[in-house]
Amino acid sequence: MNLFLPKFLKGKWHYLCFLLLFTSSFSYAQTVVTGTVKDEKGEILPRVGVKLKASTITTVSDIDGKYKIQVSKPTDTLIFSYIGYKQLEVPLEGRTNLNVSLVADNQVLGEVVVVGYGTQKKVNLTGAVSVVSSKDLTMRPVGQTSAALQGLAPGVTVTQNSGRPGGDAGTIRIRGIGTLNDANPLVLIDNVEGSLNNIDPNIIESVSILKDAASASIYGSRAANGVILVTTKRAKSKQLTVSYNSYAGVQKLTNLPDLVNAVDHMNLTNLAYTNTDRAPLFSNAVIENTRNRTNPDLYPDTDWQKEVLTGSGFMQNHFVTINGGGEKVRFLTSFGYFDQAGLLETSNFRRFTIRNNADMKFSDKLNMSIDVQINNRITKEPGRGSNSVFNQMNRIAPIFAGVFSNGNYGEGSNGNNPIAYSGPNGGLSKISNPGLLLNATLSYKPFNWLQADITVAPRYDQADEDVFVTAIKTYKADGTVAFTSPALASLDVTNSRSLYNNFRGTLTATKALSKHNFKLLAGASREDYTNNNLTASRTTFIFPDYPVLGTGSSATQLNNGSKSEWALQSVFGRFNYNFDERYLLEVNGRYDGSSRFAQGKRYGFFPSVSAGWRVSQEKFFQSLSSGIPEFKIRASWGKLGNQNIGTYPAISLIQLGAYSIGNQTYTVGALNDASNSNITWESTEMKDIGFDAVIFKKLNITFDYYERITTDILLKLDVPIITGQAPPFQNAGTVKNKGWELGLNYAGNVKEFKYSIGINFSDVKNKVTDLKGVNRTGITVSNEGYAINSLYGFEAIGYFASDAEVAASPVQFGAVKAGDIKYKDQNGDNKITDLDNVIIGNTIPRYTYSANINLAYKNLDLGIFLQGVGKANGYLYAQSVMPFFNGGTVQEMHKDNWNPQNTNAAFPRLAFGESNNEKTSSFWIKDASYLRLKNIQLGYKFSPEVIKKMGLKSVRIYANASNLFTFDKFWDGYDVEAPVGTGNIYPQVKVYNFGLDVNF
Repeated sequence: MNLFLPKFLKGKWHYLCFLLLFTSSFSYAQTVVTGTVKDEKGEILPRVGVKLKASTITTVSDIDGKYKIQVSKPTDTLIFSYIGYKQLEVPLEGRTNLNVSLVADNQVLGEVVVVGYGTQKKVNLTGAVSVVSSKDLTMRPVGQTSAALQGLAPGVTVTQNSGRPGGDAGTIRIRGIGTLNDANPLVLIDNVEGSLNNIDPNIIESVSILKDAASASIYGSRAANGVILVTTKRAKSKQLTVSYNSYAGVQKLTNLPDLVNAVDHMNLTNLAYTNTDRAPLFSNAVIENTRNRTNPDLYPDTDWQKEVLTGSGFMQNHFVTINGGGEKVRFLTSFGYFDQAGLLETSNFRRFTIRNNADMKFSDKLNMSIDVQINNRITKEPGRGSNSVFNQMNRIAPIFAGVFSNGNYGEGSNGNNPIAYSGPNGGLSKISNPGLLLNATLSYKPFNWLQADITVAPRYDQADEDVFVTAIKTYKADGTVAFTSPALASLDVTNSRSLYNNFRGTLTATKALSKHNFKLLAGASREDYTNNNLTASRTTFIFPDYPVLGTGSSATQLNNGSKSEWALQSVFGRFNYNFDERYLLEVNGRYDGSSRFAQGKRYGFFPSVSAGWRVSQEKFFQSLSSGIPEFKIRASWGKLGNQNIGTYPAISLIQLGAYSIGNQTYTVGALNDASNSNITWESTEMKDIGFDAVIFKKLNITFDYYERITTDILLKLDVPIITGQAPPFQNAGTVKNKGWELGLNYAGNVKEFKYSIGINFSDVKNKVTDLKGVNRTGITVSNEGYAINSLYGFEAIGYFASDAEVAASPVQFGAVKAGDIKYKDQNGDNKITDLDNVIIGNTIPRYTYSANINLAYKNLDLGIFLQGVGKANGYLYAQSVMPFFNGGTVQEMHKDNWNPQNTNAAFPRLAFGESNNEKTSSFWIKDASYLRLKNIQLGYKFSPEVIKKMGLKSVRIYANASNLFTFDKFWDGYDVEAPVGTGNIYPQVKVYNFGLDVNF
């Protein structure tokens, strides 16, 4: 009884408390809580989700950030959630007016993901979509936005093989290479096709990368290589705010080959001559006079790299954003200026950007957005091209004079003097790319569940290119003219004008019936493109300071012109269904018609289906929900197309030209290429299975495994010579890609110390499975059974140890001796010929990875970005690594060459003028895997109380370094991201810069 009494009394006490709470709650019923939602900078946040905790009552903030919601108890809690911000739970504690500020969180950016023609909650996604935030894109100082994507998403490989201003764009490949033709992904900026490099990274809000067929098939015939969706920033408040972002810094080359000086060059040349049974080329007297610098004009020791690389390398970026408007009209206006001076005196890139994104609200049902962008990209480099400069700079021997003491240019290599033609007197190549973009969308919402959108988006692009090459006189030491190269100055002018039109209409219906949620998108679009191209040229410019066509000789004038156009019309749709946000289904389809194909072959249908299961929403999973609050399995299948195969590959072009008959010249036309009216789209089928999980609310995991097969790849198969025409295109090739992707993101804090780590891993195996039996030859080939762009050559099996071994081995090339490279006789015919060439390497990167580490303590923050490739082969040849190639010089590494006392040397015996060691072979292949410290940034944000008196909302300063270190086993002096070639490219650069971010 004594035990029962306390329980009885306790029960009565709870009953009494319940009555009191009920009475209190009843008196509080129908109470409305109001307030305003802003971000941490004090800017209004519209359309923020506001939910009454443990209920189904929800609302969203209006265009002014204001909200109102009914609550039943003074102890209720409100939950605020918004894309890109941390979720916030606030107890009411009896308040009826509650203003809150949300804190930005890039991890949460994925809660709502931009997909084709709309958005979806991340938890309901059934396709493979990666999202990159604005913060990650703008962390590194890059001139081309495509390069900023490197390492930021699993399964997306970005290769930047040059640091030339204006030419340092990234080559993007999504889930491998699926075609032997154009493998670039489709890029859409606010749902309008465009170029990533035409938009400033500061304008971008987020980038969604659609990697599988389920997410990309809504774009049909252009989605086979993946889709990149760029969403630009829009106005967030009716208050007038201004932000200014700026940085300035300098560039340094990451790599340069270490060339020998003049004395070493002569000694090694003499060794190469004696190794081929010739007398030494340079006497001891010449060598000593050069060593003692007796007369630099007669005995030069030219450091070509030092003399050529005289550019400042200074770069700067300034970006101003004005955000303002009222209840009915809002605008976000941006002004951007980017200037990148090169390490060559005449190399430079500038970008000017003006953009205005405006939103107008006519009523609760009718809205309109109008975006306008004007930009101009201006690229300058030496008239003969940067590649020519680097080629000659790294191959001409130091024994040739660059500039004599009287100021005359030395003859260099047969008149090619990179000091002369890389400077202002050598001519200039200038490309100006002005552009104008309009993107206008009218949205009408007659009912809460239905929205209609009509978009008109024309884009005008222009390219004006002037390439002026001056006739440069080079001299001998006695002052006489050695060469005039080229013989005549020349000017080539190209003008290209393009107009792209995009008309699109969509209907989106959304309905919820109990736990059944439906969403239907239906649309139609028409796109057309027209290009006009005009070229002209003249030579013999008497006044080279005025390089315009009119000052050149009319006797040598040439001109030409062309025009091309295409059109694409489509209908498309998407159906989404989910039951209780637990079982998910999505079906996409697009029906495309392209003018690029012949009649009867112009239309294609591209479907996809995907499904997902949020296992974490099941009752049986609830016991694990505290440790794994989110776990979703998804799978997809779809079919995509590729129309980027030329404008009209199904027809033959008439080649016009002049033909002389008798004493008269006639204009004639010839059909040199055969036609094939039966060709159609390249088709890609993709299967994907993956899962998304959240563990302990801190670790996010995304994994995908996929198979991608591309068929009907356009090829030119061999035809009998008797036809008299070049072969036509045929749908003949098949390529298969298999791979996996893993993304890990972990975020947390220890008191005031905050940290986040994002790690991406991916791998893809590429294989050409069918070329109709046709195999190609060359340094890189795409042959059946091997990866695209495989390396092809002889298999090197070491050095010949003795002349006797040479005599007993299959016949090779030239006067082969001990110390030369020995090749494997693959077919056993006792001679090395082209029939012994085999696949010797794979250039497609495998096991790509990256790590994005962000640390913060109070006002200090540190960001570290690492990126790399786990497996790849590289092949450099010609003057880049082969000693004395084509009469060139040698490098410090070539001193480790074979001789009887150094049989394990890095290089074969030095042999001037012998070809055996210069053959394409596995000897010259290097490991192209690497780990690069891509970026490191240290920042400091001033406290509000410090800057408040200055009328500022926030101020952050930072120091940044890019491409600081690279760990690799590649050829010394060459960049591992340009693993195949002759080493004649403008290398990547290290950038050291300081920046300032201010919000007014």
